[in-house]
Amino acid sequence: MFNINNSLTIEQNYSLGLLPQRNHPDTFYQESSCRANLSNFSLSSENRRILRKTENFTFQKVPIYYRLEIQKQIFSWLKGLDWNFPISSVKTIFTKHIFNYLYIWKLNEQVVAYSICYFSDSISHIAYVFYNPEYFHSDLPIRLVLQTIIDSHQLGLKYCYLGRFSDYKRNMPGFENFTNNQWL
Repeated sequence: MFNINNSLTIEQNYSLGLLPQRNHPDTFYQESSCRANLSNFSLSSENRRILRKTENFTFQKVPIYYRLEIQKQIFSWLKGLDWNFPISSVKTIFTKHIFNYLYIWKLNEQVVAYSICYFSDSISHIAYVFYNPEYFHSDLPIRLVLQTIIDSHQLGLKYCYLGRFSDYKRNMPGFENFTNNQWL
């Protein structure tokens, strides 16, 4: 793990392939991080398919806020997904971290997912997604990431950081992976 170098901005830490640690907002760590280079933005046929398959979902991007009802919903989803993510960490990322925006996803007015993000004037980071286990094998989890990339591009940002590398992220517009101290 690396502590944030106070002479570097949050954006500079991200550019070095570092990711914020969920329980310590002042600590970034080295991991196999990836991002979307938004200067290379182009939706693939697979991206367009995901958008079509999830067009019935609606979302709202709002400044992040914390409510006990949200925590309880996420806790229920975490149990259903069998994810090891302590509820204390959920509260930390909502209340004591760099993350500043929340996407609230709905289907027929029912909340089905949340995305926790960081947005600055030049970059974004989709850090955490929580969703109803009913949608585990659907296109919704991928749409959560894809929508953040699309919104970041529309805002004219340079990069949308996607967190740790996962195979499905290879299909994201402008995909780059941090390997051997460089973005490829």
